[in-house]
Amino acid sequence: MKVVVVAFGGLVSSLLFTACGSAPPPDPGVKEPTITSSCATDQQNAYQVCYPTTEIGTSVHNFASGISGARISNFAFTGYEWNTDASGTPINTMTATVKTIHLGDFYDPMGKGNPAVIGGAPIKIIHLTVAALWCGPCNDETDFIAGANYTGTNTSNASWAKELASMGVVFVQAIDDGQTPGTGATLTDLNTWIGRHQNDFTTMVDPGNAGLGVFFDAAAIPFNMNIDARSMEILSSDVGFDEQMDQTIENTYLKWVNSNPALQ
Repeated sequence: MKVVVVAFGGLVSSLLFTACGSAPPPDPGVKEPTITSSCATDQQNAYQVCYPTTEIGTSVHNFASGISGARISNFAFTGYEWNTDASGTPINTMTATVKTIHLGDFYDPMGKGNPAVIGGAPIKIIHLTVAALWCGPCNDETDFIAGANYTGTNTSNASWAKELASMGVVFVQAIDDGQTPGTGATLTDLNTWIGRHQNDFTTMVDPGNAGLGVFFDAAAIPFNMNIDARSMEILSSDVGFDEQMDQTIENTYLKWVNSNPALQ
């Protein structure tokens, strides 16, 4: 049973629904794209493959009908990149200075990975989440992802980012608001957030939901999206805190990626 808690302007509601799944079958492999550098460097992934430019949009994969979703745009954010080994264990400290981070940094059509992410292991799923300092469910969710217990709810010491790293799942988080709803997050807010939860995964700011606001209402957070790293196809787009998120990712989205070809 999963509990989804959605914050709407400070109000909280709960939705209950069931989920099922089984161990993923062997990875069927993916078609290798043509290597090209005929694009700006900020549009290239870690091994110089250009980010896709077709079928960019906001639509989500329809698992019932089999209709593919759109590819997410190569959004750019300012924040910190965290380097880990393949088990999700940090291998160095967070970069001392902020940098520009593109979603394309996690694009992995050939399964070669990114040396700065999970030790260069192949990336299969990018889990993108958006949170705000004022949002209670966002703080709860981030504790479970990072393995912290700032809110006192993660008594089991869950650490989903570490748990799923060896399976090829990368967590990326954007902070849109500070302590007050509607007030865009600053780098000071970002540092406060990281201090709260001891984030050991890439964390950035998207002030006022300027970039990702095309996907959801800023008052309905946390926002969570699963992206197929092989093609950047949007597999899911939801608001709310799924208390069994690790199982949902593994048994639904990772299972699908491991048994289906990527969007071409």
